[in-house]
Amino acid sequence: MKKYLCVVQYVGKNYCGFQKQNNGNSIQQEIEKAIETATKQKSEIFASGRTDAGVNAIAQTFHFESNTTIPADKLPFAINQFLPNDIKILSAKQVEQDFHARFSVKNKTYQYRAYVSQVELPLKNEQSFWLKKQPDIKKMKSAAKLLVGEHNFKAFMSAGGQAKTFVRKIFSIKISQKKEDIFFEIKGNGFLYNMVRIIVGTLLEVGYEKKTKSDVKQILESQDRKNAGFLTPSYALFLKEVEY
Repeated sequence: MKKYLCVVQYVGKNYCGFQKQNNGNSIQQEIEKAIETATKQKSEIFASGRTDAGVNAIAQTFHFESNTTIPADKLPFAINQFLPNDIKILSAKQVEQDFHARFSVKNKTYQYRAYVSQVELPLKNEQSFWLKKQPDIKKMKSAAKLLVGEHNFKAFMSAGGQAKTFVRKIFSIKISQKKEDIFFEIKGNGFLYNMVRIIVGTLLEVGYEKKTKSDVKQILESQDRKNAGFLTPSYALFLKEVEY
């Protein structure tokens, strides 16, 4: 059996999340069906990590094993013709047998998108979070520095998370603005359930002076979810990059 690493891009709004579930159609199900149709073999795929319902991916990764005779560089074309328009394989390559899409990950980068406008903008609304007024970018950047490094992020995990340990390492948090568009890019070695969306919500509360920089430090130390900021919506979150 050969092992293949694939990069996939998708829009998450029509799915219950990446992982197979009983309560709806998942991205994993769609990809596994397409691989089976293309290769005439059943294959289970293993992703770099789960993305929740509604979350998008610019470049999610997964691996699968197969005896297919289709060359690796032709796999995207072969599989994509059986995938819906909101899920497409970007690339595929053969990897060593000891590679694992999840356990071999060194870091991941998530991007969260927001925009500032007095009125909702229909062309942005499906993949960007509407902010009615301008937050203080300087204050958000200053508070974000407190979250960089290795910390217990239990306060930034929603109820229902399956993690047994809460220490994660954040390598960087970059906040930038181009005209009305604001981008949060968070790079880390792993993330808890809803962690990125809660970090963004907390930083936005700092930007709107509902919280202070010192509050962020206290939130980390408290390890209590109720002290952190609001949970931003999933449709504006993108898994941007997975590095091995």
